[in-house]
Amino acid sequence: MSMRVLLMVASLMTLALAGTGDALAQKTKTKSQTPTTTQQQTNSLDPNDPEDLEYILDEGDAAYFVDEGETPDYQKAFEMYSLAAEVGDAYAMNRVGLMYDRGEYVAQDFGQAFEWYLKAAETGLPAAQSNVGSMYNAGDGVPQDYREALHWFRLAADNDYGYAMYALGDMYLAGNGVAKDAEEATSWFQKASDAGDANGHWSLSLRYLYGDGVGKDTQRAAELAYLALTNGLQTALDEFKDIRNADTSPNYRRAIQEMLKRDGFYTGTIDGSFGPATQRAIEAAFGTAQ
Repeated sequence: MSMRVLLMVASLMTLALAGTGDALAQKTKTKSQTPTTTQQQTNSLDPNDPEDLEYILDEGDAAYFVDEGETPDYQKAFEMYSLAAEVGDAYAMNRVGLMYDRGEYVAQDFGQAFEWYLKAAETGLPAAQSNVGSMYNAGDGVPQDYREALHWFRLAADNDYGYAMYALGDMYLAGNGVAKDAEEATSWFQKASDAGDANGHWSLSLRYLYGDGVGKDTQRAAELAYLALTNGLQTALDEFKDIRNADTSPNYRRAIQEMLKRDGFYTGTIDGSFGPATQRAIEAAFGTAQ
C-alpha cells in the first residue's frame, strides 16, 4: 500500500481521536454509449484534431467509468488517455498519472505518476495541482516536501478545488509545514465543505463535535457528518459502524437517526442507540447524494 494512503488513514484516525480522502481526482461520468473502437479506427485517429481528441477522451472515459457491476477496460482507457496525453491534453495527462498511481493496467509507479501529474498541473489543471500536492505531502514518487505540498495545494485551492482546501486544513491541523492552528484548519475545512468536498464535510463535523477550532455544536456536527455519509465518504461509513466505541454524545447520535428517518432510511425509535436497524439505515444512505 502507498505510504501516502497509510498517512491519510493515520491522519483520519488522529482526527477522530482529537477531534484523508482520496486526492486522486476523477471525472464524474456515467458509461458512454460511444461505439467500441477497433484498433484500425484507433490508428486512424489524430489527437491533434479537436474532434478526434474529443472522441478519444470519450472513449477513454467510457472504458474507465462503467456502470455498477461491470468491469472497466483499463487497457483501452490507458491507451486512449495516453494518445491524448501525448499531445498535451491536461485531463488525459492527469488520468495517465492516476492509472500509474493506482497500478491500473500498468505496474504501479509513483515516479511516473508524479511526472504526469506535474505536466498536467503546469497547465493549470486544479485536480492535477492537488495530486502533485498530495505526492509531495506523502513523499510518493518524489522526496517529501511540505513546503511544495502547501504550494500546490494553495494553487488548486485558489482554483476552487475542494479537496485541496481540505488538504490545507489537514496540514494546519497536524502542523505539517506550518504552525499548528486549529482555527485556520477549521477555516479551510469550512471552505472545502462549502465547495461540496466530502472530506471537508467530515473534518468540519469533527471540529464541531469536539469544539476544536470552533464552538461545540453537536447538531451541526451531525448534519455535516451525514452529508459526508450520503456523499459516499468511506471514512464516514466506517466511523458510523464503530460509533459505539467513539466519544460521541447521545444528542449527536439521535440527530443522525432523525436525518436517516427524515430521508426514509430508518423507521425505528430515535434513541441514540446505533443498533442493527440504524446500521442498516446508514448503509442504505451511504452514497445516495452522488
